[in-house]
Formats: sequence, structure tokens, C-alpha cells
Amino acid sequence: MPTDQQKRIFLPPPKGIRKCVIATNIAATSVTIEGIRYVVDSGFVKQLNHNPRAGLDVLEIVPISKSEAIQRAGRAGRTSSGKCHRIYSEEFWEKCMPDHMIPEIKRTSLTSVVLTLKCLEVNDVIRFPYLDPPEERFILEALRKLYQCSAIDRVGNVTDLGRFIIEFPLTPNLACALIKATSLGCEDLLLPVAAMLSVEHVFIQSGVTQKQKDFENSHKTLSEMVGGDNDFATLSSIFEQCKSSDNPISWCRKHAVHWRAVKSAFSVEKQLRDITHKLKQLKNFPLESHDTSKNELLRRCLCAGFFSNVARRSIGRSFCTMDGNGSVVHIHPSSALFGQETNLEWILFHSVLVTSKIYVRTVCPIRYEWVKDLLPKLHDVDAYELSSVAREEITKEELAKWESREQTKQNSEAHEASLKKMQKRNDDKSISDARERFLHRKQQKLQNISAQQ
Repeated sequence: MPTDQQKRIFLPPPKGIRKCVIATNIAATSVTIEGIRYVVDSGFVKQLNHNPRAGLDVLEIVPISKSEAIQRAGRAGRTSSGKCHRIYSEEFWEKCMPDHMIPEIKRTSLTSVVLTLKCLEVNDVIRFPYLDPPEERFILEALRKLYQCSAIDRVGNVTDLGRFIIEFPLTPNLACALIKATSLGCEDLLLPVAAMLSVEHVFIQSGVTQKQKDFENSHKTLSEMVGGDNDFATLSSIFEQCKSSDNPISWCRKHAVHWRAVKSAFSVEKQLRDITHKLKQLKNFPLESHDTSKNELLRRCLCAGFFSNVARRSIGRSFCTMDGNGSVVHIHPSSALFGQETNLEWILFHSVLVTSKIYVRTVCPIRYEWVKDLLPKLHDVDAYELSSVAREEITKEELAKWESREQTKQNSEAHEASLKKMQKRNDDKSISDARERFLHRKQQKLQNISAQQ
């Protein structure tokens, strides 16, 4: 239970603290002055949750658990006396905060987990003895995602592409995009992007209005350097400019970029580059050629991995996702494309943030021609078939039944087409046209006979 000092409302910071930033939608803020640590706990956290209905990873602002609140309070007073200022009421503690946080395996996408089990020859991924068993719908959604990106085939076997994907410490979507770029010999375009997407909080934000405006202007300048219409290209440009700078720390401070995040991206990029170099040495790794510009090539490679994160403009400034659920989304204000919605038709996005609206972040414009052959894969398999694969219950008899159903379906479609053709032949207009053609041929024949005589 929170103490009297820790509950109800925010207590003003004590004297001696020059600056105290209160986090209203992140973990907690701590300030150390003269050996005293003050923790300001908002009671909320940004948590990544997977929505199996929409098929998207959604970043949501949710209440923390009671165990997390106790852990935050425990950070105060380790080296000397300290206090935890909780800016929520006792009623919020009792009614809104769960006792313990939900394990990550129960709330995030399981595509990487399921693919790892498949590569370890654990095919019964539903009845596998997990420490915290996830819901079956999450496992089926993961199998559907893996099938859509061609990591597994229709009967659940891991493909060559799936074995390439598992080599990367990335989500399957991002790994697919990087593999496509590597096969085209342009991995240098995707490696910085993949590294920057693997770290958090690239851009510095401020609670002070004037400072935040200055930071936003700096971020806008960075995006305009690459055309101002591609958030992925902006991340790549930040990576390259910071890396080539004589003083990267000073460069990050000048452009309101977190140096720690970019430094971590440098390490990730090196690791990913080693993996791509290793894959290119394999005999079965596909190699392709290209003849397009770098800007288009970057977006085409992203389409190869993120075609499930494609949306088309709907009404006004909103967009509709093309994954079959038709979720209405909006471009996040932090994107370089915010305010340009009326000039866009198709967009590709990396992540989703839910606040008052459903926002998509890290966005770039694409063309329909780049995804028209990939979008049908989003509806190419049903849950029943995947459920059989997941339980390792599929047999030769079941496979034969499925093939028989497919053949019956094709025969039925052919029969319907034949009936329509017969109906078209036997209607009054068709009969009249046929009679005219017969009389015309007969008249021509009589004319030819008369001409010969």
C-alpha cells in the first residue's frame, strides 16, 4: 500500500531541486540532489501489446501494476533518505492497477518465438509446455504472419527464407526487408534503417513548450534533408550523418537526437552487417539485380517485409489498413508526412500508437504496383488449416481431404462458368444472333455458287 506521502496527488518538489521533469505517460522520473533521490511516479507506462484482430503491434499507454509501483518506489532512498511522489490516488491504486504485470509472451507478437520453435523442430507449438502459456489465437496469428512472409509453407515446414530470418535479431517483417535488400545487393540502404528501428527514443522530447518547438524544428530540418516525405530515410540520414561527424555527441545535441540511442544503433548495425555478409556466402541465398533509384529501392525493400502494414487513404486525412480488418488510422504528428495526407494515396508504416486515435508512426509513401502481388497473401490461408498445423495433427488423409476440397471448389467454379456460358448461348438474343450468322453464311455460299456458274 502507498504511504500517506505517496498517494493522492503530486507533491511539489522540495527546495534545492532546480529541475524536476514529471513523466505523465512514461515510466518514472528520478532526480538526485545532494545525495537525496526523489522519484516521481505517474502510474502509467508505454507498453507494447499485440492486437490479434488487427494483426498489429500497438504501443499503448496503460496503468502500471502494483508490483511495478513498489519497484519504482524502491529506487528512492538507496544511498540516503528519499521519497517517492505518486501522482495518483488510492482509488486508482485499488481499482485500476493490477497486482502483477502481464508476462510479455501473453501480450506481444509470437512470430519470432514460433519461428524459433519451428527451427528447433518443435512443431506442436500450441501444446508446447510454456512457463506462461499464451492464448491460442496469438499462436495462430503468429503462424499466419509467418506464412504471409513465406517463412513457413502451408503445412508448417520452415522454408529457406524462414531459416534466413531466424539468423537476425529482428522482427520477421524487418528481417524480410533486410534480406530482400541483401539479395538485391543494396543492404547498405536498409542496415542503418534496421538498426535505428531496433532502438527507442531517437528524438529528444521536452515538456517545455518553447524547447519542444525548437526540437521539432530541428527534427523537421533533418527530414527535409532527405526530401521531407520519408521517415525511414530520415532515420538512415541521421545514422550516416552522426557516424561521419567529427564529434557525434555534439552533433546529436545540436539536432535534438539521443546520442545513447544512436550509439546503440551503431552496434546493432555492425552485428546485422556481419549476419548479412555470412548469408551472402551461402549457396542457396538468392541474388537479384535492380535498375531503380535508391529512394525507390528503399521503399520497395520495405514493401517486401511490411506489406501487411500498408494503408490506403480513406475519408479526409484518415487511412484504412489493407489487412482485411480495415482499421482506420491517422499519421502521427511526429511524422514528416503529417499534414500532407491529402497528397498521399498509399502509405507504409512501422508501428502503431493508440491514444485518443489510432496513429501510425515512421511512415513513407508507396505505390500500389509495389504491393498488389503481395496483398493477396494476407487472405491466402484460414485459421482452421493453421490450427491443424500448429497441433501437429495434420496427416496425409487430412492433406488429401484439403486437396479434394480445393479440387471440388475448382470443379464447381468451372461448372458454374460452363452453366453461365450455356445460359448465354440459349437466351433469345444469342439464338437470334446465331440465326442471322447462319443465314448470312448460307447467302454467301449461294452467291459463290452463282458466280462460278
